[in-house]
Amino acid sequence: MKDLDNDNIKDEIIFDKKNAQIICKLSTQNSIAIRSKELEDLNDSSGIKLTKSGFQFYNHSMRSGYYCQFKYNLTENRIQLIGMSRYNLGDAMQNGSGESSVNLLTNKYIGEWIRFDEKTQKHVKVPTIKRAYNIKKVYLEDFSVKQPDNFVDFCDNLRNINIYK
Repeated sequence: MKDLDNDNIKDEIIFDKKNAQIICKLSTQNSIAIRSKELEDLNDSSGIKLTKSGFQFYNHSMRSGYYCQFKYNLTENRIQLIGMSRYNLGDAMQNGSGESSVNLLTNKYIGEWIRFDEKTQKHVKVPTIKRAYNIKKVYLEDFSVKQPDNFVDFCDNLRNINIYK
């Protein structure tokens, strides 16, 4: 329970594991359930965590995972995806390990990655990757694993270009 819509009444945020959906019930919208799309291919360690400005959805696997940050948009009266971040522990040599994030309000992507140098047998930090990341606004009712999957693909492509050049 957290006041998402700034009316001083706590709203309900639920992760329905059985139906693989995020559900929010906002007091300003008569507590009618706002549901994400069905979230496919989740791990047992997925869930919801409250944050200072809203909540985040997380999905962790054995060596990688992602977070999706949501906040109530006061102007549009909707819950909006405002950011995503992810981490990857790389392979057994930690080649390709690192993390990245995107602020969807500013469309700025930052990636911090490490590669393993076979010659020196040492980890080498790849220069910070900064790029624009543009997608249309995503609201809770439109959210699916498509958004984090596309973000992970974008990150992996940039990482691989910079690590394996």
